[in-house]
Amino acid sequence: MNSTQGNVLVTDNSGHRNRDADLIARIAKLDEKALELLYQNFYTRLFRFISRIIRKEELIGEVINDVMYVVWEKAETYNQQCQPSTWIFGIAYNKARQSLRNAGYNDDESLNELDGDNLVFADNNCALNQLEMTNWLEPALDMLSPDQRAVIELTYFEGLHYSEIAILMDCPENTVKTRMHHARKKLALLLKDNE
Repeated sequence: MNSTQGNVLVTDNSGHRNRDADLIARIAKLDEKALELLYQNFYTRLFRFISRIIRKEELIGEVINDVMYVVWEKAETYNQQCQPSTWIFGIAYNKARQSLRNAGYNDDESLNELDGDNLVFADNNCALNQLEMTNWLEPALDMLSPDQRAVIELTYFEGLHYSEIAILMDCPENTVKTRMHHARKKLALLLKDNE
């Protein structure tokens, strides 16, 4: 079901949410077929998300496998307080950061400014628009920190709210807003220079 709130198209993904929650429940009962289906459902999204954080193609597959192993091991701990995708992307975010740390990259940053607005692109389900935006932004996204790229990805491509991203990234919501503020500011400068 689609509805319009202001200028933002909101899509009801409860069917996907229920399907994914059912798969996780089956995984908790050691159903390997359910794990395979969940892997297929999330592979492309996880690949894109993880690649935006670590930027090392040779590690992406390994991180995805690590994520799915954690899903297999911890499926019984999923309590449905958040969307299945939020839970899985939280695991992916932590595994990607761990991969960066293991490679000797320190992605911590000290940020002070806060940004209170929550801009969301209108139709985040339109694959063509996402592809065009990705191709246009790709060089600029390379210049952002892993945390800033993660916030951009989760907001614009996955449609998560700042509060969900804060839970996923295990940080205050204001930190998410700050990362978004700095990412937007940096993207605006980089894209202006490329005009």
